[in-house]
Amino acid sequence: MTALCATLMLAACGGGGGGGSGSNDSGNGTASSSSSSGSGSSSGQGSSSSSSSSSSSSSSGGSSSSSSSSSGAGGNSLYSSLPNISSCITGQLKDAERTSVLAKLNAIRARHGLPAVSYDASDDGAAAEAALYMAANQTLTHAPDSTGKCYSANAYRLASTSNLHMTWGSGSTESTPSANAIVGYLIDSGVASLGHRRWVLNPYLGKTTYGRVDGQPNGSTYYMASAMKAQNGVSSVSMSNDFVAYPYGTYPSSEFSASWFLSFSAMPSKTNVWANGASQVSYANASVTVSNGSGQSLAISEQSANYEGYGLPNHLQWKVAGLTANTDYSVTISNVVVGGSSRTYQYTFRLQ
Repeated sequence: MTALCATLMLAACGGGGGGGSGSNDSGNGTASSSSSSGSGSSSGQGSSSSSSSSSSSSSSGGSSSSSSSSSGAGGNSLYSSLPNISSCITGQLKDAERTSVLAKLNAIRARHGLPAVSYDASDDGAAAEAALYMAANQTLTHAPDSTGKCYSANAYRLASTSNLHMTWGSGSTESTPSANAIVGYLIDSGVASLGHRRWVLNPYLGKTTYGRVDGQPNGSTYYMASAMKAQNGVSSVSMSNDFVAYPYGTYPSSEFSASWFLSFSAMPSKTNVWANGASQVSYANASVTVSNGSGQSLAISEQSANYEGYGLPNHLQWKVAGLTANTDYSVTISNVVVGGSSRTYQYTFRLQ
């Protein structure tokens, strides 16, 4: 049966970027679909009757019956041993599913000229425990409550440093590819802070971990919850560009929403993530121009900037009216103050 699906993402908690393990769990914004706090995005996965939610978090910077969380070929294609939410059993996700998440993440990063991320299997169990907590309590939070179902210290630790995602509906969630959550984070629809996107496109992200749990915690509605660790940084970055822009270059329309925000972060330092903050970069007088191949400028709206630590600690975002596929666009961002001097950045993109 086809399930109605909805996606909700929690916005990233404020705080730290590339280097460290975590610290400032501040500013949980609200995400788009129903319950989101963090910097998430709500992207509809599915078609006729389910909903989904996801949440990204940063500190320093988720079948069958209620007794058996999944059954049938769908479950067997995802898990080597099935989760059981009512018994607080995470199950064992197959390596192929984790590999698909890493492949999608790195394909997106490569499109932006960002270094690839490696996989940290040592936290697989903790990521699964975070996903189990979200599914068991049918909620997304970066701070699981010790009184909640299936609580564990590992669930708390991973939830506070991860992008979180949840899908629910009337039919099994097991046919939903795990990699869909990564695209949802990237678009970050409905999440004004764009925190999920900023963690996915963080140049200083070095490793990630992924966990997922599917099942029916209430005996009727199907839930899928997942956690992708977003706080595992490196001390320096090797890349040719000194900025991160979205969209950039030739870009699939399926990974962009023309009604939502474009974004940009300058990167004056590739050896210290915190040397990219407000003391080095200012958008106070920045001007954004987006023009098509004919040189016609498009209307810009809702331009804003912030210096929160979702990945790089400087961020500019805006909307553009009239973007269409198969058209070349040129972006010029002028009057960006970097290290005390005014700079102009230029790049192009094409949706297809």
